[in-house]
Amino acid sequence: MATIGSDLVNYARQLSAKGNYSQALDLYYKAFEKNQQLKQFLEIEFCTVITKYNELLADANRIEYILASFSRAMLYFPDNIFLINDIGRYLFRFGLYEEALIQFQKALTVDSGDVNAEKNINTVKNILIERWHFRMLNDKIRNASYRAAINKMVVPNKTRVFDLGTGTGLLAMYATEGKPWAITACDSSKVMTSLAMNILEENKLRMAVMVLNKMSTLMDSSDFGYHKCSLLITELFDAGLFGEHILQSLSHAWENLLLGDANIVPQKAEFFIMGVDSEFLNSKYQLCQITKSILNICHLHVHIIADDETYDCDDVQLYKDIKYMTEPQSVIKVDFTDKNDINEKLYSTKPYVVENKVLKNGQINSYIGWFNLYLTENIIITTDPRDKNRAKAWQQAVFFDSVPRKVQLNDTFTIDFFLKSEKLTMKERDHAFEIMRVSPETVRFLNDTVYLKMIKSCVVMTCISLGQMTELSEVNIIDLNPFPLYGFYMLQRGIKSLVCYAKTHHDKVFIETVFGANHMDMRKVSILVGETWSQRTFGNKKFHVIFVNSLDLCGDIDYQFKEIGQYLKKTHLIEGGLFMPSTITLMGQIVSSDWLDIINRVYDQNLGYKASEHINKFQVSQNFNLDYTHLEYTPLTDPIEIGDCNQLTPDVLNLPVINDGDANAILCWYKIELMEGLIEISTQRPYSFIDGTAYLANPIIPMTRGDIANILCCVDRDGLFKLIIDVENT
Repeated sequence: MATIGSDLVNYARQLSAKGNYSQALDLYYKAFEKNQQLKQFLEIEFCTVITKYNELLADANRIEYILASFSRAMLYFPDNIFLINDIGRYLFRFGLYEEALIQFQKALTVDSGDVNAEKNINTVKNILIERWHFRMLNDKIRNASYRAAINKMVVPNKTRVFDLGTGTGLLAMYATEGKPWAITACDSSKVMTSLAMNILEENKLRMAVMVLNKMSTLMDSSDFGYHKCSLLITELFDAGLFGEHILQSLSHAWENLLLGDANIVPQKAEFFIMGVDSEFLNSKYQLCQITKSILNICHLHVHIIADDETYDCDDVQLYKDIKYMTEPQSVIKVDFTDKNDINEKLYSTKPYVVENKVLKNGQINSYIGWFNLYLTENIIITTDPRDKNRAKAWQQAVFFDSVPRKVQLNDTFTIDFFLKSEKLTMKERDHAFEIMRVSPETVRFLNDTVYLKMIKSCVVMTCISLGQMTELSEVNIIDLNPFPLYGFYMLQRGIKSLVCYAKTHHDKVFIETVFGANHMDMRKVSILVGETWSQRTFGNKKFHVIFVNSLDLCGDIDYQFKEIGQYLKKTHLIEGGLFMPSTITLMGQIVSSDWLDIINRVYDQNLGYKASEHINKFQVSQNFNLDYTHLEYTPLTDPIEIGDCNQLTPDVLNLPVINDGDANAILCWYKIELMEGLIEISTQRPYSFIDGTAYLANPIIPMTRGDIANILCCVDRDGLFKLIIDVENT
């Protein structure tokens, strides 16, 4: 006898197979109404259909229909983690980040072990509140300097204050201390505006500050009750000083919002430049000479794709190999109290000419920039990386599009800077060159010369192994690394074919250029570009070697490539063939790191006001892109193997505590065994193309030597994992 509702399910399946997902879903709902027991058997099948339907709606930009579809589905499956996460995913896709966060948090409430939901929460939090807010708020030097300058400028019961880009409202709170006539603050971010209001309320200052969710350039005097302001305070600066459009904002303010004799904090700003030599720093942006020699392209200048960015941001003082090669030179100085000076800088097309004088013999391979903010005549803060009393809220600007130049003591040379769209751009006069662009992944991979040597050492072993199976001229290889170096070596030895991967079109051109420079037969090579390929690309072909990099540059596992690798190993690897790497082992170590604390947790004592309760709600549970070469920390346990990344299982690992301290993170890295029998190589080393990651403890856990600490490894149904710290007192 047929199950009640089975006829409806069968018809729904037929419609789904034809792509009529909307009608199919209607029939599933009717079947569930007839027979509630069907839900438990058809839940996964139903989710597959609704996913296909929602993808069609997403392609048509019909978010309202997607939400309606989910609303109906949730009536039948209210605790389905997949559906809840998917609601958040579509909200995120359409830019509804706050709404997405609510859904991801709901998913984590339903299942605290759902790693996917936690990763999604971290992603949204990073967008809603950028991480630099934490380090900025914890910067005591910046805070104290601004506080003193603002208090000096405010005249009780007279000054009308305008806080441009208020963020958390901290500068506005400092302004309240001088008892001004009025304070108005604005921020373009809805989230930051709400945060500022909550922090002001917490400090009983909500009535003292009017907060507007509005861009300052869209404001006029009506926003101040048709009065203009006599003091503007702001910290609208990036590492390159002008990148947050401070000039445009102040030009508009002088025209529309300020009295003619208004004061500005800061009053002036000045940007400086120095030539430096640092192989660590330069390796992030340019292909090193050793690798260019390996690839026979010494004549090429290979840099990362810039995406119209003229400089990067970094904590230059952390690079222990850095040498300051030229005298510091002022590039540009602007008087924020002079609207004519602001407009001249804003609209000028003339270069700012900088004459550089060399301090020592050597080379210059990068240029770094920093700024001084002259808050008042006597209160100055700097981001100069050489200054121990610098403000740590801002990083330094790194102008990376230069070719290394040999220099001698007292040499001089000229560099031009242009201020285009409020971004400083550097141009070397006497150093014309053409640049070939590739992805950061390709540069980092090829600059990891230790890993490249390990790959080369695999070639001989591979040839011996494959020689027992077939002739090299019959060997087919897949190499899905950022650059197919292994495939490059094997082509030189005469293999039949190579399938490789290029993240971007620029990378494809680079691969073709390198292979061409080495006279390789491109008829043997297939290059898969970006995301324009799938598992079906490989057809029924079998391969003798499959080499897949499943680690992301940031330090996380690249789950897409992990799945592709496992699929290829299962369906396309010839019997007895070689899959590389043979193992990737996740490593962990419990540590105490002040730096990780500063960039992830705000402390009220650093501000002088209560704000931590509100902004720390946006803490994340995992940090990426950690460079262990420069990260300072105290180990509280020895390193431990968490497990094989391809088959992690839930586990509790016990570790003796070796040092006293406050545990705030589990540092993670990988040990890679390319082939069985080869020495493992760790990613926790200089120049590794894979950064580190840290799982953060919240709250911080005090540990005492002799305690037993626990690392809890949580693995969800999709193979995603997270690590949690616990401790047992002895």
